[in-house]
Amino acid sequence: MSTTELPASHAALMDGVYRWQRHIYDLTRKYYLLGRDRLISGLDVPAGGTVLELGCGTGRNIILAARRYPEARFFGLDISAEMLETAGAAIARENLSGRV
Repeated sequence: MSTTELPASHAALMDGVYRWQRHIYDLTRKYYLLGRDRLISGLDVPAGGTVLELGCGTGRNIILAARRYPEARFFGLDISAEMLETAGAAIARENLSGRV
């Protein structure tokens, strides 16, 4: 196996996991999210700053952060194309596509 095969296999595995779960993911993660909103509110993001979220999933956190820090730009990265599709749709619904 070459090193280029491993990420593709892992990405496919993650897409398989999140293909259906992404639609209920945030609702079923209530206890995992404890304290996360407070953490996002406590970030020190300067006007004109840039934030990168690794493992952005459904976009829940990056949307919350983008609302909280309207002068910053945000980028999200996730191994799952399925999750990125969900995040992109949520970001568009929130009219944040120009900054996120």
